[in-house]
Amino acid sequence: MNEDFIHCWNEILVPKWNRFRHLLSGNGGIHSELAYPHFGFRVGDKVLDIGCGYGETCLDIGRMVTDAGVVLGLDCTEAFLADANRERDQAGLRQVRYELGDAQTHALPSEYFDVVFSRFGVMFFESVVMALRNAHRALKPGGTVCLIVWRTIKDNPCWGGAKEIALKYLPPPGDQAKTCGPGPFSMADEETVRAMLKVAGFTQVELFRRIDAEICVGTSVEEAIDYQILVGPSGEIVREAGPEGQKQLPLIRAELGALMQAPRRADGSVWMPSSTWAIMARKS
Repeated sequence: MNEDFIHCWNEILVPKWNRFRHLLSGNGGIHSELAYPHFGFRVGDKVLDIGCGYGETCLDIGRMVTDAGVVLGLDCTEAFLADANRERDQAGLRQVRYELGDAQTHALPSEYFDVVFSRFGVMFFESVVMALRNAHRALKPGGTVCLIVWRTIKDNPCWGGAKEIALKYLPPPGDQAKTCGPGPFSMADEETVRAMLKVAGFTQVELFRRIDAEICVGTSVEEAIDYQILVGPSGEIVREAGPEGQKQLPLIRAELGALMQAPRRADGSVWMPSSTWAIMARKS
């Protein structure tokens, strides 16, 4: 089943992610900059970044660990890693390298890394526990796993409002929908995540911190509408509805336009509330 998720990323989502990278990466950067101080990366650390995407976090962490450390970025999407390798070379960070693979099953050196990190990556795995177990094996004793994941969609109006509008006109995606995985909010429940970490071998959860921040969902109202139509929960609803989705699109776009007016700033950009968990657990 994970092959289906990987296919969705490579064949369906890459063009959309490329179009909106300035929003997706920029907003991810807002949350990671707030979380980094709690994770305590050190000079010389060996770090595995799973679901690294375009590799921005790998470059951030590479600068923190310096050339005395190592950063390995792991992702299943070839197009993302092509950009990541190019930008790594431009940045001159020789301590950063990338591998194509599925973090659930990818062969990793045993007890090698000081930190396993993921920003908005683990929520999409078919089996989060399987990926965390693989990470646990790769960590040195005393090493940490550091995660940034979305809280509930209700805590994230940046996505939730558009989903509610789409569902007024279209049905939710069915069981056979082409999907990128369990979804961005699959690790929103604290009790569930603590249980996942425990089953994977992480018995010491040292941080479970809520991070709230406004993020940009469009440099203009029109871009904000396009963003919600093509990316995220509302985008999946429209895509999976097929011809009916296209038929209802004018009504959905009109309501989205009204939704995006209120949070518009003086420069025309649209900013909305978002919320994540910053989580850190240690290997005994």
